[in-house]
Amino acid sequence: MAVAALALLTHGRTARQGAWTGFAFGVPFFLLLLKWLNVVGWDAVIGLSIIQAAFLALMGAGLALVSRLPVPALWPLWTACLWIAEEWARDRVPFGGFPWGRLAFANTGSPYTPLAALGGAPLVTFGVAVTGGALASAALLLWRLHRAGGLSPRGALP
Repeated sequence: MAVAALALLTHGRTARQGAWTGFAFGVPFFLLLLKWLNVVGWDAVIGLSIIQAAFLALMGAGLALVSRLPVPALWPLWTACLWIAEEWARDRVPFGGFPWGRLAFANTGSPYTPLAALGGAPLVTFGVAVTGGALASAALLLWRLHRAGGLSPRGALP
């Protein structure tokens, strides 16, 4: 649901708006995730959360840009590719990376778990992200159909 929410929040926005949305999405997520670091100091929690949220800011900008591409059916695929790229970058930068908070880590006992045997955590993340992108795309389609005055099955099929 979080993937779909971020995709919807950045849809049709400028890159700058998408970046701020991604950053605003990432800071509370990482603050809660990394709260245990308060044994080192709250400055460590806040600093690392801001650094990690910067990656989500870049992804938010990317999500905003790909939402404007001419083939809307590919939007879920681009969304998943951006999540993979963001997690890949966070896994390597800075100082060897910090992979905490990957989508795959939250899906250990889910229908996506068998994907790990085929492609590890990146494939699980891809499966979760493409599903979230598809949910966002379906929500947008239903909203547009509703605003157009009807939700006929024939209109929803494309």
